[in-house]
This record gives sequence, C-alpha cells and structure tokens, in this order.
Amino acid sequence: MGSGAVKSATYRLAVRGELDERFAYLFNGLDMERTRGRTVLTGQVIDQAQLHGFIERIEELGLELISVEQLEEES
Repeated sequence: MGSGAVKSATYRLAVRGELDERFAYLFNGLDMERTRGRTVLTGQVIDQAQLHGFIERIEELGLELISVEQLEEES
C-alpha cells in the first residue's frame, strides 16, 4: 500500500430484512432504502475504520450482511 491520506469513498451495504426508520441514527450519514425484503445503506464512508464500524453495527443488531460494494466515482 502506498503512503498518503486515506480517501473517502461511497459504499453500498445490503442487509436482509427491511429496517425501520428508527435504525437510521445507527447508520448516521448513510441513506436507507428498503425494498423486496432487504435494506440498502448507501453513502460516503470516510475511511476503513468507519466502514468496519458500520459492519460491526450490522452484526451487533443480528442482521445478515448480504453485500458490501464500493461504488465507482463519477468523473
């Protein structure tokens, strides 16, 4: 890995189940979209530590993580 600052990126995390809006504060900064039995969380993640924090929170809630995807930046 090269040296330098870690750049933020946009991520999409999908979990099984449709989360209620009351869970939104746990994923501060991520948009929640519920559809077809799953919830998709999308937004800017500042670094790997924040990403792992979101993933740990999903595990703590007993949710099934379906996918984690880093979205391509638009030029």
